[in-house]
Amino acid sequence: MSPGLVNSRLVHKKQTCPQVWSEADMSTSLHARCPDAADYVFSKVFNSCYKVHSYDNTLVYDNYSQICELEGGELMKIDSDEKQQHIVKFLGQFEISDWIVIQGTHLISETPWRYNDGSVISYFNWHPTQPDASVFGLLEYLCMKKSELYQWNDCWGTMKGAFLCEKEIE
Repeated sequence: MSPGLVNSRLVHKKQTCPQVWSEADMSTSLHARCPDAADYVFSKVFNSCYKVHSYDNTLVYDNYSQICELEGGELMKIDSDEKQQHIVKFLGQFEISDWIVIQGTHLISETPWRYNDGSVISYFNWHPTQPDASVFGLLEYLCMKKSELYQWNDCWGTMKGAFLCEKEIE
């Protein structure tokens, strides 16, 4: 297994990078470009490092953001279909929980979905039944569902799942 490709708590399904995850997508000097925290992967395509954290039933959305920040990044922003498809291929390497949390929140009292910095989200990959406006609090969060081909759902703050951290390289 290639170093830096898998969080130590995840089960890797393949011994080598799948054909869709070519060497052109990754850097051989991961530690030079990515945060000091282990297990980040560098993407030349998006000039960023990212990591998947496995499901932990003691964590919720606020914890996910804090963990990413402690590692020098933030919850992943998926802002294009190109990035969505790239991440879907990456996630296909892992045995992972059905729910994967990404960056994005929505106040029930407002229309727009926003990133953590307050900017409005313009790209969505909603499942046909979403957003469904089920109310479990004042705030909803973005998550992908593996069993729905990683299409997006509006989730509540107590939702538990895996999560993606990202750090853009300057």
